[in-house]
Amino acid sequence: MKVWARIGKRAGHFGPIAPPTKARFAQSLVVGHHAHAPRRKRSRRDRYDPDLWADEFSFLNQSGQANIQSDLFYDYRTNIDSYPKWQAWMRERQPQLLVIWGKYDPSFDISEPEAYRRDVPNAEVHVLDAGHFALDTKADEIAALIGQFMRRQK
Repeated sequence: MKVWARIGKRAGHFGPIAPPTKARFAQSLVVGHHAHAPRRKRSRRDRYDPDLWADEFSFLNQSGQANIQSDLFYDYRTNIDSYPKWQAWMRERQPQLLVIWGKYDPSFDISEPEAYRRDVPNAEVHVLDAGHFALDTKADEIAALIGQFMRRQK
């Protein structure tokens, strides 16, 4: 995860996040990803519904959401330690795997979707002209990819 690679050197020094910071942080998750998503690189502005970020911003402003969202994001740092176990499970089990990725996702490196094929060589990987919230702009394309993938599993 690109975001943790940037702060990974300090990850061991993180302590509890102060409540005022949590509220600002939870809001910045939505505003940072949604409000600016249409301006990122080559995202399709005509396919981006500006109400999406406003709806999620409103949701995140409900009582308790700032703590829930910032705790969840803070816990993501522990995922990196689990990667070897998850990768071993995928190598052993060889699950049917569909990977759908937004090539303009600021949180992840564009090389990451293909990395799944190291563990699951038959993984189906699609990199879309989208950002982190690919469903916001590519719902029809993603639905079609999932439908095709599921029909092949029968």
